[in-house]
Amino acid sequence: MARVTAWLGYCLHNLFSWVMIWLAKRRYEHFSSRMRGLNWCFLAGHILFFIAHYIQTHIWYDGLASDVPEVTALGSVALMLIVVLLLETPRRGLFWGHGKRLPKQMWITLKKYHGYLFTWALTYTFWYHPTASSPGHLIGFFYLLILLWQSALIFHEFHRNRYWIILLEIMVIPHAVIVAYYQGNQLWPMFLFGFSMVFVITQMHTFKMIPILKISIAISFALVAVGTYSYLGRLEQLHEIMRIPLLDYSIAGLIILAFFFFSPGRRPQIPAS
Repeated sequence: MARVTAWLGYCLHNLFSWVMIWLAKRRYEHFSSRMRGLNWCFLAGHILFFIAHYIQTHIWYDGLASDVPEVTALGSVALMLIVVLLLETPRRGLFWGHGKRLPKQMWITLKKYHGYLFTWALTYTFWYHPTASSPGHLIGFFYLLILLWQSALIFHEFHRNRYWIILLEIMVIPHAVIVAYYQGNQLWPMFLFGFSMVFVITQMHTFKMIPILKISIAISFALVAVGTYSYLGRLEQLHEIMRIPLLDYSIAGLIILAFFFFSPGRRPQIPAS
């Protein structure tokens, strides 16, 4: 019964989210500064599914984790964050403020369908984990809930607020660090500095900063990373902080290349932000 209720809850939650997105795209053509009917319906649905998952956990406990490997939950959210990097390139580029030219068809496709991908990633991860009260689960569900709140803001002006978006992106840092720390596997510095490196390379360029400030932040990041690994006696493992950026940018590059080579016209374009 645990498996049946977990999969049923996930499928219904995912289907509900996709229907809400489809209806919003049909009903609304412009963004608004107020919450409209579908926004409230979307939000209410997420709340009801959270309550359902909470009850399901406390009766049967197991989520989707009993049937699928953990890498699928981690990978779904990782893919979502990588697609966000691509969606935000017109405003901040991909590397140190550069790389704003994207294949036209990629931009059109990501803008049109990213909501379906993101809500799948979120609902899948949400139902993968039981609603337990460990520190890792608590911050994980907090992160998931604010991301689901973002989905409920579809066609609301705040949905595309650049400062709100970057907050959602960097919330992965405390989440990953706390989970790794409480697992006791000594990998928390890799997550801390790996995701922070993505911030330094790409995300911080959301903000309008003078070049010297950007350089100062990058140097400070490098010094703190070296200092932390030295203090922990793991300086020889410093290279591990490259794993997350290499994975993120490699997958982003593959997505760009796929659209560039397999899209009609194959011409890059600078989309309007």
